[in-house]
Amino acid sequence: MILITSAKYSPPDFTLEFGKIPPSFLPLGNKRLYEYQAKLFKDCKKPITLSLPKSFKMNAYDKNKLENLGINLLFVPENLSLGESIVYCVNLLSDLEQDLTILHGDTFFQYLDLAPNSFQVTKVKENYDWAYLDDEFRIDSKIDKDNLILAGAFNIQNPRVLIKNIVENEYKFIKGLKAYSQIFPFKITYNETWLDFGLITSYFHSKKAIKTQRIFNELCIEKGYLKKNSQWTKKIEAESFWFENLPQELLIHTPRFIKASQGYLLEYLCNNTLAELFVFGSLPSFIWKRIFESVRDFLSTLHSYEYENENLVLNFDYETKTLQRLEQFSKESKINLDESLIINHKEVLSIKELLARLKPYLKVLKVNSLIHGDFCFSNIMFDFRAGSIKTFDPRGLDFNEHITNYGDKNYDFAKLAHSVFGLYDFIMAGFFHCKRDKNSIEFSLQNSDEIKQIQQSFLEIFKLDKAIYALMIHLFLSMLPLHNDDENRQIAFLANAYRLYDEFFKEEA
Repeated sequence: MILITSAKYSPPDFTLEFGKIPPSFLPLGNKRLYEYQAKLFKDCKKPITLSLPKSFKMNAYDKNKLENLGINLLFVPENLSLGESIVYCVNLLSDLEQDLTILHGDTFFQYLDLAPNSFQVTKVKENYDWAYLDDEFRIDSKIDKDNLILAGAFNIQNPRVLIKNIVENEYKFIKGLKAYSQIFPFKITYNETWLDFGLITSYFHSKKAIKTQRIFNELCIEKGYLKKNSQWTKKIEAESFWFENLPQELLIHTPRFIKASQGYLLEYLCNNTLAELFVFGSLPSFIWKRIFESVRDFLSTLHSYEYENENLVLNFDYETKTLQRLEQFSKESKINLDESLIINHKEVLSIKELLARLKPYLKVLKVNSLIHGDFCFSNIMFDFRAGSIKTFDPRGLDFNEHITNYGDKNYDFAKLAHSVFGLYDFIMAGFFHCKRDKNSIEFSLQNSDEIKQIQQSFLEIFKLDKAIYALMIHLFLSMLPLHNDDENRQIAFLANAYRLYDEFFKEEA
């Protein structure tokens, strides 16, 4: 049996960032930590159980992911110590004759090879009250014990004996392990790939080791900086131009920027993106209101810089761009733009008819403002300690790939809306159901009262009009060919565009 121990909520520092959350549910890229933990045992045929606090409520999409990963759930009474929790779980799940693998819920390894009756050790990385490998352990390995700590992964060949020793040592897990080792000595494996997600500081450092990137970007993190380069050199030039020409008063809202001979460097910030907070956190709406106020303050200052030179002709022709992208999507997906679709057993407009319905609402402002150009949740962080946002990955181009910091400020608001109302980041994280059969699509998306409260908080700060909502829908349609690496997600974006049309334009159809 494999037991992932995540029966306690993460420490208070995590509550500030995410609300109450078990360690295995912490975000890492576009996934939760438990998805990475499950991969450690993908070739193992033993049942996996994840222990969770009894009061923890999860959404249906997490339940489905865990089921697909073959992970069983066990909800444990709260306020139990680690030793008490393990005794509770093992007594319920095991016949005590099988071997037992224990992985702490705040632990991950890039590889894990547990020999029978063994545990992993590593070197100290943070100042904390760690469990050290000391002389009270009886071990069957030749290893220098200095400054080595237990790294949270154990194989126990005789669970009955371990449980007995934990109970006899006042339910102290480490004391129980030491007593067990006197009977069955442990083999020790040094594993330098250990990543710790139990402390807020180590969490951010561990995130460096597992990074995500889009196909046209090349990212690496070293010496406190994230280096970005791309085969699309003009895009990198445009991003560099944006940072280099940003007004001084706005620099507080960006990481430190350094231009390099190839690409550029950005300070690595120990903050989470709004996408991670929105999808994986459970922050109350009043915290989101505080975040949105900082977003508003940034945009107000950014957009106050206007450029009215008539010689500056920029292309923000949304209709033409979207149609070009859709024609590419149509060739790849075999979906005819002129044929009606069936979504959730209801016939809907063809894609071209949908565009025609949106056309009267699209408008390009005559005055060009300083804009970010890709101002979505995945490109915005919130520093809880400073109480302000940090943003990165600007666009820096118009639709003709002319390098410029200026453009239509509605584009920034539409990008925000495509995260807040379009729930783009939930789709990217896989929190949706989508099934296609030719022109018939079944689609559902994560939603909840908590999300609706956050959306309401957003509307208390930002007063959006139909032009923004129409542009938001265009964003979902124009991005379709950019996500051809995942057909299911691609079709979900299409169906989501129709969901948004129903929500914001249904009464005018």
